[in-house]
Amino acid sequence: MALLSGNVIGNLSGKLGNLSARTVNGQTIMAARPSSFNASQDTASLEVRAKFAVTANFAKNVMSLSTLTEIWKKVKDSGISVFNAIFKSNFAYSSTEKPTEQNIIAPVGFALAVTAAMVEADKITATLPALNTASVFGADEVNLSANALVCYYDPSIETDDPFKIITLSKEVAAFNFGQSYSLQLDYNVLQEAVAAKYQHSILYLIVASKSADGKVVQNSATYTKLS
Repeated sequence: MALLSGNVIGNLSGKLGNLSARTVNGQTIMAARPSSFNASQDTASLEVRAKFAVTANFAKNVMSLSTLTEIWKKVKDSGISVFNAIFKSNFAYSSTEKPTEQNIIAPVGFALAVTAAMVEADKITATLPALNTASVFGADEVNLSANALVCYYDPSIETDDPFKIITLSKEVAAFNFGQSYSLQLDYNVLQEAVAAKYQHSILYLIVASKSADGKVVQNSATYTKLS
């Protein structure tokens, strides 16, 4: 490794031949790159890498929904990213092939006792009980946010990806937490195309209460259903 200061050609970063460069505090650090790297191919290592890839895919999709990102921001440990918080909470539950029904899209919250839920070809439907039977909602909690992931797996064509995840959300203004609610989340054309390629699915659903200015106040635990 070498340090360059007062570099007349400016700060460097990237790769040059068998060298790599990065700039830290105004100094360019040059280091030799390894000529080769052989990742371990033993069974345990392969399984860890497969679970890593599955969990990273899952966490990325959770973060694509802004409400879920806000929820995780509120509970994550300081010094780690939202992505890492989601990843850490889910890695143990992922399989080497796909997420499982034990994976979660939100940290612990009030129980979401869905009385009926269906994953259809073009939408998700679910009947939510009166939420005030599961938690106490304050006067500032006036809106509801419903957020879902659907993991499709077991493709009809073997060459397709082993699983695909779609994400959906819905904001309901002036929500009545004392009444049951019929939720419907409609697919777009691309999501319908994904659904048509797979034989089975896992639904992950949470709801969150929001204030009038759109801030999350509290959230449910993750409801899951295999189809």
